[in-house]
Amino acid sequence: MSEQTIQDNLYSIPVTIMDKYVCLSLGATTINDLIKSKKLNTNIKVKKNLGKNPDVLIVNKNNEVIVFIEFKKPKEFDTDKKKSAAIEQEIDVANEVGAKIFVVSDGETYIWINSLTREKILDEKGNPVTYKIQPKEESRKLAEFIDLVSLSIDKKNNTILKQEEIDPTDLAKKIASILKKMTFTSSKMSLYTFVEVFLFKYLSDINVLKDENSFEHIKNLYSDADNNKRTNADILGAYLEGPRAQMSMLFPAGEDGTTVVNGQIFHVKKDATGHYIEEDSHALCFKLIIDEFAKYEAKNGKFINISKDFKSKLFETFMKNSEDKSDMGQFFTPLKIVREMVNMVTIVDGMSICDPAAGVGKFLLEAANNVTYEMKRGKLISGLTLHGFEKQMSGKDDITTILAKANMLIYFSKLFKDNNNIDDVKYLASELLNKTFYSSKKALGTLDSIEENKYDMILANPPYYQDATLSKLALDTGFYTSKGIGVESLFLEWIIRSLKFNGIANIVLPDGIFTNLANTALKEFLIKNCYIESIISLPINSFFNTPKKTYILTLKKKSKEDIEMNTKQEYKVFTYMCKSIGETLDVYRFDTPEDNDLHDAVNKYNSYRQQLDRNKIEEPFKSWFKKDGKLKLVSIDEFSPDNNWNIDNFWSEDEKVKLGFLEKDKVMSLSEFDDYLDAIINDIENYKEAINCLKL
Repeated sequence: MSEQTIQDNLYSIPVTIMDKYVCLSLGATTINDLIKSKKLNTNIKVKKNLGKNPDVLIVNKNNEVIVFIEFKKPKEFDTDKKKSAAIEQEIDVANEVGAKIFVVSDGETYIWINSLTREKILDEKGNPVTYKIQPKEESRKLAEFIDLVSLSIDKKNNTILKQEEIDPTDLAKKIASILKKMTFTSSKMSLYTFVEVFLFKYLSDINVLKDENSFEHIKNLYSDADNNKRTNADILGAYLEGPRAQMSMLFPAGEDGTTVVNGQIFHVKKDATGHYIEEDSHALCFKLIIDEFAKYEAKNGKFINISKDFKSKLFETFMKNSEDKSDMGQFFTPLKIVREMVNMVTIVDGMSICDPAAGVGKFLLEAANNVTYEMKRGKLISGLTLHGFEKQMSGKDDITTILAKANMLIYFSKLFKDNNNIDDVKYLASELLNKTFYSSKKALGTLDSIEENKYDMILANPPYYQDATLSKLALDTGFYTSKGIGVESLFLEWIIRSLKFNGIANIVLPDGIFTNLANTALKEFLIKNCYIESIISLPINSFFNTPKKTYILTLKKKSKEDIEMNTKQEYKVFTYMCKSIGETLDVYRFDTPEDNDLHDAVNKYNSYRQQLDRNKIEEPFKSWFKKDGKLKLVSIDEFSPDNNWNIDNFWSEDEKVKLGFLEKDKVMSLSEFDDYLDAIINDIENYKEAINCLKL
């Protein structure tokens, strides 16, 4: 059997592999012909072998050669010596056209070679790879295997990487510590700094950033710095002009002007001769961070498969390890609250979900976590349509939305890894990042306009504060007829109006919404348009930077007919009073998984909302609910617009004492009270003596 017959039996011209690769069976076609016809990338620098005619090439969407395959007749491939000769015959050609993977075969036996090292490619156990390339039969498996090999091998490694997820949380903590001691003091900017370098490393490891734009190249510049007399400033300059510029190209700004890389960190200047000079600690700081990333990789491997836990907890890691939480707390909802709120709703494919005060996007990303997102025929197929809005708090303060977009990239890292050519990355950046998050420069931000009945679901923790100027501007729009008190009341009305009929909203709100008499009209509007599904009381200090008392309010917007007929809610409102949320409510925020009232509340609420008849709860749920003193099912009559909706008032003082929310008053005898006063007086005298000693 001839070489041509062998390859023709395996491949037609061409074979498409999972809409990601094209397999070209070439016959007499030369490399020069392929470049001229633009079937190969015109940037390929071929010098010696333009006249060569490869047997089979597997190319990606950028027409870059990924796999170079050389076929031999069986009689030319039946000894080790002949196999070695076959490898040597074409490996230089494979290297010159940029193919990292070189395969030699007789149609039955396949030898996989790393053309960069000229060594055999090994599997995880150290055995030579013998995978058969059969694109007509195993398109998906072949594409995934080529991806894995291509991402694994380089100039130093011939072994396929283990498919283990990495969790760089410890690395994030180290970087936070470095930044704290160096230039960047704010937790928000420290977080953004880490995220930018993390994306630089990740995009390098999945072969989006290559050659002089890669992490490996920048890291190696430090190793060669002495020989080439490069300074830290020179290397930072190389990063800014190379990788960062490339990332800016890959992730263009959306309509609001925000992208993933905004250039607000790491600055270096040139002197009059055009050389970079180090004016501050930026260049040294960048070197220390690159060193830490390199150390982490040496111990744990490349940043290819990122742990889901890390994706979720990255932002919280910086929050918990920052002494100054004020600059992040304004747009940060603790992950435990986010996850429980998402668990309280049913998310299905096809939904349109909105967060009108999106911050770093946690609600939307957690909602999308278990929904399918994939690329098919060059188009993104997404299970959900996500809309995250945010307001720029000052002239160029778009860092929150930038972090949201970066967060989304990290959440969907596998999607970018599986579609890592330049065109697909730019497309995903536009479709996934820019079309999800939007930062408004208007004074009212999200509140500036309303599209009524638009979203199936709204998840939010809107800002809560009073601003007379903002309230006046909002009233002038004509949208906010309820005239509630505080920015949170404007958001609540925005949410109700924006929900589709029968849509669901789950919102964090402060106590003023429920207790302030000036919100009577707002409560009337809510009762007319919505059913109250649940109100869950959260403990004070649930949020990082506010001691306010807060609640989770779950609403279901009525159908159009029910609104017109003013239909009354028939079932009871699920109310729950939480003392804990699964973590300590101090500055440390340690996990307390065994002490999590919020989780218990959500489990019981989900059971309640799934009852066929909520007015007649069957066993075992009836007993389960009754045993929990923190739960009360309350008639909708208690939620008339004139009433105080603070659900904590539904529990008596004795009940609160029994549940541990209040301490029981201790009654003293006159003798005990006298002893108590003596002890206080004695303490005061001791303090006076200590103060006098300090004065001497």
